[in-house]
Amino acid sequence: MGVMEVVDGDEVHAGVSGDATGREVDEEEEGDTVEAVDVGDSGYPNLSWLLTPVRNPRTRAEERYNEALGRTRTIIERTFGHLKARFRCLHLTGGSLYYSPKKVCQIIVACCMLHNLVLTRQVTFLQEDEAEDGRVAAVEPVEEEAEEEDLDNRTTIIQQYFQ
Repeated sequence: MGVMEVVDGDEVHAGVSGDATGREVDEEEEGDTVEAVDVGDSGYPNLSWLLTPVRNPRTRAEERYNEALGRTRTIIERTFGHLKARFRCLHLTGGSLYYSPKKVCQIIVACCMLHNLVLTRQVTFLQEDEAEDGRVAAVEPVEEEAEEEDLDNRTTIIQQYFQ
């Protein structure tokens, strides 16, 4: 089961996504408003609610956007590495979670809460070399053409925050 990490949100949502292909990402239903966005790599299609890198950046703003997206993704991947190292049940080699998706999400949220508690209390019980290095693996870009509305959303974000 892949996991989606939500950073700086008012709520915690754990769900399937991380190892899913772009085609497996649920489509936004018509009429729904999206107030937040997710970060994806080039393995996902660009959607109005999913920010992905600009494939061939032509402007400095698009380059800055890609750099910021890359830094954000690196932080997320590093956090996943720390969670997998600290809670071996989340790591494929350390065990598998043979529960319903709802129960797995509850376990993941509990692990995240415990992880945050360890950080705020500055508890150290892992050796530095036991944690994964958090390097981001290269991902093949999706060959699908993005919808114009989805591209417009990304373009608006680039113009608003990266000019």
